Amino acid sequence: MMDLNDRKERFSLAYIAAVAAHAGYQVMEPQVDKDSVDGVLLADEGRRPHIDFQAKATARDVVKDDHVAYPLSRKNYDDLRADVIIPRILIVVVLPDDEADWLAHSEEELRLRRCGYWLSLAGRPESTTTTSVTVHVPRRNVFDTSQLRALMARANNGEPL
Repeated sequence: MMDLNDRKERFSLAYIAAVAAHAGYQVMEPQVDKDSVDGVLLADEGRRPHIDFQAKATARDVVKDDHVAYPLSRKNYDDLRADVIIPRILIVVVLPDDEADWLAHSEEELRLRRCGYWLSLAGRPESTTTTSVTVHVPRRNVFDTSQLRALMARANNGEPL
């Protein structure tokens, strides 16, 4: 059986895949995550844009009034702020404390509790810390269908995310 952290990771990827499918995009997961990329969101329209993402999941109390305060490893921070061709985002999926509340399903519905938030770290300054950097993800950046479509349109146009 997977440990709790593995289940959180798989749950966050399932959340991202569900949002992507609803928006009409594909998700690819690399075999190995060496560059802080857990997956790639792919569009088959326009210039065929891609968005790389790092997925994180937490049940800690990270939701504040206007942002999610998430401690990101220094390596992930540096990888996600790097000057790259394919845009990258961090997606933090916030889960209920009790694992039994993460998911509810019946013949009528499938419900995933809480939600994910996205943030682009492109162009962020180098950190002076050695272990982790707390990033503040605006709560308006809910990772949902409409925001993913807007992100993909920006990527298609070569605009920063």
